[in-house]
Amino acid sequence: MLLSSLAFVISLQGAGETAVAIRNDDPKTWSVEYPRLIEPFVVQYRNCLYSSDRRVTGEANFEAQHAGDIPRCATLAETAKLAANEAMRGAKTAIGPEEVDQLFRNIGLIHVARGRDLDDQFRQRMTAAQNTSSQYENERPRGLVLELRDASVVKARTDATAPATSKSRDRTNAQD
Repeated sequence: MLLSSLAFVISLQGAGETAVAIRNDDPKTWSVEYPRLIEPFVVQYRNCLYSSDRRVTGEANFEAQHAGDIPRCATLAETAKLAANEAMRGAKTAIGPEEVDQLFRNIGLIHVARGRDLDDQFRQRMTAAQNTSSQYENERPRGLVLELRDASVVKARTDATAPATSKSRDRTNAQD
């Protein structure tokens, strides 16, 4: 386990990204403990939630997509709740119908929270990319620019936004 964790961190560093621990200022803990007896019904509901096509549109809308899975799987959730309650009758570690209902509600809320987390990650990456692009534009070298068109052609041009340097003016004046 330790070796696989170390390999993961090393692979992230090689890819230019490092693992960052983020401290949550407003931690929220979801509890989804349940008797093993009703696991098939919980897994069935989770599979329904996860079996949706996600559309990457360039906007942070994963929370809405994940929230849309709740009504889509509502009939399956009700069937799973009824089956779980039936299975709990006479079980050693029985939980009540209210607890079963809360369990399935928590699973749905966790699913939507995962979509919200994806949206937050998307926004952070887009902000970082915008900041990097702005920083490059502010600090990029001016003057002669080489453009790689393909593997065999390199085209040179002068950057129109670059201020003229004193050396290039001196050379121009000397040739006149």
